[in-house]
Amino acid sequence: MNRPTVAEVLPRGTLQRFGIAGGFNTFLFWIVWEFLRSTFLLDTLNETAMWSISWGFSCIVAHFVHRQFTFDKRRNVKTTMLGALSVYAFGMAGSTLTYDVLFQTLEVPIRLIFLMNMLGWGLFTWAAMRWFVFGYTTEEE
Repeated sequence: MNRPTVAEVLPRGTLQRFGIAGGFNTFLFWIVWEFLRSTFLLDTLNETAMWSISWGFSCIVAHFVHRQFTFDKRRNVKTTMLGALSVYAFGMAGSTLTYDVLFQTLEVPIRLIFLMNMLGWGLFTWAAMRWFVFGYTTEEE
C-alpha cells in the first residue's frame, strides 16, 4: 500500500499548505515582536513600530519559505522577490494601520489583536502571493 505524498495531500499553492508555512512565519514574527516589545525600543518607539519592524523582518524570510514549500520555483527569484516585497509592503502598511486601530480602540488582550490581525492579513497575503507573485491559476494546477 502506497502512502500519499505531501504534494498529493497538500497540493502546492493551497490555503492549507500556505497555512502550514504561514504558521512557521507567524511564529518567527511573534518571537521577534515579543523580543522587541521586551527591549528599551518599546519605550523609545512604540507598539506600532514594534509591529512594523517585526513584519518587515519576517516577510523576507517568508518569501523564501513560501517559494520553497508553498509554491514553487517556476518563476525567477528576482521576479518573485520583487512581487513578494510589493505584497508584503502593502500588507505591512495595512496590517500596521489595522493593528494600530485595533490597539487604540479595542480593550482586549494584545495577543488577541495580534491573532485577529495576522489571520485577516494572512488571507490577503495568500491570495496575492498565489495569483500575482507565483502565478497559480486553475488551468495550471
